[in-house]
Amino acid sequence: MYSYRRHVLENRRLYAKCLVFMLLGISADAMSPVLISRLIDEGIFSARIGHALVLVASLFLCFAARGVFKYVQEFTSDRISQAVIHDIRSDLVGHIERQNASFFRSNTPSELMSRVRHDAENIGFSFGFIGVFLVEIVIHCIVMMAFLLRISPQVFAVAIVMMPVIGLLAYREEAKGDAVFERISDETVSLNRSAGEALGAIRTVKAFGCEEVERRRFSGHSRSFFHLNVSLETLFGRYDGAVSSLGRIMVALALLAGGVMTMGGDMSLGSLAAAMEYVNSLVWPMLEIGWVLTNVSQARASARKVSAVMNRHEEVPVRLPAMSRKDERGRNLEFDHVSLVVDGRRIVDDLSFSVNEGCSLGIMGATGSGKTTIVNLLMRFCDPTSGEIRIGGVDTTHLPVDELRRDIALVDQDIFLFSESVRENLKKGAQEELDDEAMMHAAALSQAHGFIDALSMKYDTVVGEKGVGLSGGQKQRLCIARALVRHSSVVVFDDSTSALDMETEKAVQHSLDTVSGDGVRIFIAHRISSVRNCDEIIFLDNGRVVERGTHESLMALGGLYCRTCMAQYGEASNERE
Repeated sequence: MYSYRRHVLENRRLYAKCLVFMLLGISADAMSPVLISRLIDEGIFSARIGHALVLVASLFLCFAARGVFKYVQEFTSDRISQAVIHDIRSDLVGHIERQNASFFRSNTPSELMSRVRHDAENIGFSFGFIGVFLVEIVIHCIVMMAFLLRISPQVFAVAIVMMPVIGLLAYREEAKGDAVFERISDETVSLNRSAGEALGAIRTVKAFGCEEVERRRFSGHSRSFFHLNVSLETLFGRYDGAVSSLGRIMVALALLAGGVMTMGGDMSLGSLAAAMEYVNSLVWPMLEIGWVLTNVSQARASARKVSAVMNRHEEVPVRLPAMSRKDERGRNLEFDHVSLVVDGRRIVDDLSFSVNEGCSLGIMGATGSGKTTIVNLLMRFCDPTSGEIRIGGVDTTHLPVDELRRDIALVDQDIFLFSESVRENLKKGAQEELDDEAMMHAAALSQAHGFIDALSMKYDTVVGEKGVGLSGGQKQRLCIARALVRHSSVVVFDDSTSALDMETEKAVQHSLDTVSGDGVRIFIAHRISSVRNCDEIIFLDNGRVVERGTHESLMALGGLYCRTCMAQYGEASNERE
């Protein structure tokens, strides 16, 4: 269960600082009416000019001190807000990154971004500024009412009568606002998702002439968001109007009661002025309490959303006894009767193969045959329903996930480059400090050094989100270089040369053959040219291995692999074989 108490404890010194300066500020507020009372009674009416000047100077000093105290309090409370926001966002992102594939099937990126961006901010704001402000309102009202009671119990009685009515209104607004904020939070996700999909797939949108369709879809979500916020503002308006009127009525009634007492000789004019200052100082908390409670409602709605994510524990488990490959046990890769069933559907069925050190395996098959599922199982993005996957003789489910993934370099079919320089993108793959020589060597092997050297700032060129400004082939070559700098035991190329022309692909394949070393290489592809030189090739159909062998033996077999080759290269290919 995710607990927010930690954030309070970690910032306890800042909270203590806030409390000290809050009490000093409230004390200054409480002393001001006392000085005003003395100024009127002892200075003005007594015609003591010197004494009056001293009291005015004291009053100015009190106001100035109040400003300083308030500044320190608000600065510190805002710092608490930012610290809590930072911690919650860090906790959220770290927790999300540890989850397995099923977690991401039920939580979209737009939902998770909304939790990290908006909900964390709402919670942090309530822990800092809003929380401190709420405490200030409570203490301020208690102190002001205590001073008012000391001056005039009758005026105090008039003021205290209105407080329960205003409290009831604030409570009702908070209850209604809580439900509205829950719906606003959900609609924010839909709004972000709609905009993100339309802009992220702008080429597809334009290609199919769907601009107007996407505009209407976004407009629908925006309109719902608009109506929800109008409902919220209507709720605020009713409360603010009612409380403002009640506050003014309270001031008027207090003035009437105090005026009658002053005219009857039971209260001095200075005391009346002080009493009215205290009554006025009770009005602004009444106006602000609704806003404060509304923000608390918003934070509660956000906290429920964040807790729902943080309380889901779908981290990749490590089976006991936990083991390590730090002591090298070899680099052989084995799939031993591996099966995977998802929602009653068998994705991979009794899959078995092995790849020895220094050897390569090609995997082919039609779309949906289970090729990429092999990558997901190897990387432990999901675990097999039955069977074992071993690296160096160690079952991968007994290895710490971070250690396992350090041992594997993946060039995924979904190309992704970070919005950083070429250098920083390549460094993402390195497990240790990457020097320029090693980086350029990897780029040369992937046939990327040539175009990188032609960029305006060479390896320091920022390539932008998803490698904007680069061709598909250039992005793939950078991703291959990023994997090569990793120096892992297993390197997996998942359809990673599909955007390369035949000549470049052949050059990349030749480079990979020359640096194979003792590692295991797996090539998953649709192109025969990507796998034909592998030591062994398996052909999948409906999650099962239906053919296996070398390129030559599979061509002689005349099965699915041979028919695929002939479809790609024609009859002449078979004749050449």
